[in-house]
Amino acid sequence: AWTGLLDSYTALILPFMATAFGLFLFRQAYARIPDELIAAARVDGMSEFGIAWRIAFPIGLPTAIAFSIFSVTAHWNDLFWPLIATTSPELATPPRGILFFRDAESGDDVGPLMAGATLVVAPLVLGFLLAQKRFTQGLAGAGLKG
Repeated sequence: AWTGLLDSYTALILPFMATAFGLFLFRQAYARIPDELIAAARVDGMSEFGIAWRIAFPIGLPTAIAFSIFSVTAHWNDLFWPLIATTSPELATPPRGILFFRDAESGDDVGPLMAGATLVVAPLVLGFLLAQKRFTQGLAGAGLKG
């Protein structure tokens, strides 16, 4: 609170920037790059930035897509941290937005609650279907040592 981060997008994003799962997944993906490939790139005169951009980045892209799907899904469905970090309805995450359909006087209105739940789940399902190939490539390749 004393940093002035509460009730901001930074408060929702900052605590989840680095995760143990993400570090492990990317470490496994980049560990499978053969040392000979990097050595050959250096012999050919490629810079370190060029090696990272033209060799490591394309190899790690499926892993980055798989991790982003996991991360977005986990934080899209997060309810408790947004309840702590934000107070304004403009910054409400989708599950927290569903809570606005609850009414203390008349009880829960099931129709709007189910419609809200469908709207919360639909982008996740659509995103997974669009990135399914890269998602499975990223998960299958992250655990292999080439």
